[in-house]
Amino acid sequence: MPYQNISYEEELKLKQRQLESRFQSVAKTLFYDRALHSSIRKLIRTNDANLCPIRDIERTSATSEYLTSCIADLGKTRLGDLALGIPNRSSSSDYSILPIDDVDIYKKRDRLIIMHYYNFLQKEVKDISNTEYVLHHWRPIRIYTNKKDQKIVVIGYFDRKVNNSERQAAKERLFTYFENGPGRECQIDHLYFERRSQRWPIIVNETSYEKIIGDKNKPFHYDLFDMKFEPNLQSYGISNLTAYESIYAEVLKLCNLEPTSTVFLQYFSDIGVLPLVASQYVDQCYGLDSSRFAIKTAMKTQEKYPHTQNVQFNICTTKDEFKTILTKIEQNKKKNASLTCIFGPSRNELDRQDLRQNKSIVNVLRECDFIDRLIIVHRGINSSILHLLYSLSGGESTTHKISGSPFKPVIIIPFDANPRSALLPDFLTLYERD
Repeated sequence: MPYQNISYEEELKLKQRQLESRFQSVAKTLFYDRALHSSIRKLIRTNDANLCPIRDIERTSATSEYLTSCIADLGKTRLGDLALGIPNRSSSSDYSILPIDDVDIYKKRDRLIIMHYYNFLQKEVKDISNTEYVLHHWRPIRIYTNKKDQKIVVIGYFDRKVNNSERQAAKERLFTYFENGPGRECQIDHLYFERRSQRWPIIVNETSYEKIIGDKNKPFHYDLFDMKFEPNLQSYGISNLTAYESIYAEVLKLCNLEPTSTVFLQYFSDIGVLPLVASQYVDQCYGLDSSRFAIKTAMKTQEKYPHTQNVQFNICTTKDEFKTILTKIEQNKKKNASLTCIFGPSRNELDRQDLRQNKSIVNVLRECDFIDRLIIVHRGINSSILHLLYSLSGGESTTHKISGSPFKPVIIIPFDANPRSALLPDFLTLYERD
């Protein structure tokens, strides 16, 4: 594992330097942008060539077995044998599977479940005598864990060209292995059979779920802020539940919510934690997400809590839909009301495809004059994320015209959601209008 030969304190110092270096590169690029607003250039000069102050990384309470979401993908070894492990895409043309057995940031029972899924697949290969057939139909495994250490396990099966009897037989073999066979030692709380109409990506839109193992009297919930949130099976899950509870608490603190004058909106609301918690402290509350599964999940939680009925959840997939929603909010808001907007966290790290979409979102955000406070929450740091921050702060794109006044970055707060790994901290950035 990375950083295994240094202390956790030394790891935090190293990550802090890397983090500051990344943000300084954005600040330097902005500073020499001729079109940059003078107030932003002055801000960078005041902060000694930094975009804004950066807090020390918020340390985590656990450095091993802390991941509450685990995904293992299928592939082949160089010898052509079946492999199951961590998805690793170092480049667009190089995709491999890394072993997960001794990676101790994953929970021990998660690794046991994955080992048994691998054994089950090996049995499938042996019985069918066709590795390609198994790789074609059986898909990645996803494991979600809550504070009670309950597990939801989702195993995908691609069957667009398979008749119902073959799919039913595959489902029965899976049930038998984990309920009555060797996999019983995993003590899976809830096992879902995912029928997929696409093999790739790991999360697909057209799918259905059937629970084949699970006690109805022991439902799975995420316990956060004295509320019980439903899980979203159509997501990557909450990777580090403890860290993200701290991140959500910090976001709510930075919002400065006022019951009579604050309008709260989150884009990428997922299971609805922030809108449902914030609803009791604001005048109006909205949760937007591009996934209908996420919106449906959030509304299931909302049904259980009468005091959250003022939250409006909406599917939002395009910049035009987002712009329409913001326009309606502006038309219906009270005279002195202000909008606090949360963007993220997205369900996965932003990639180049997301970047094209986010350039449009940046336009909408910058053109919306009544957004007083904007908080961006991001998983990890890559070039797409840095470009998003660059654009929000007033940077211009050579290929995409961005209009509207820029936001002023106030502070960056990093959280070490990925200790003892090569991943940089997740972070939030607070922006305000001049």
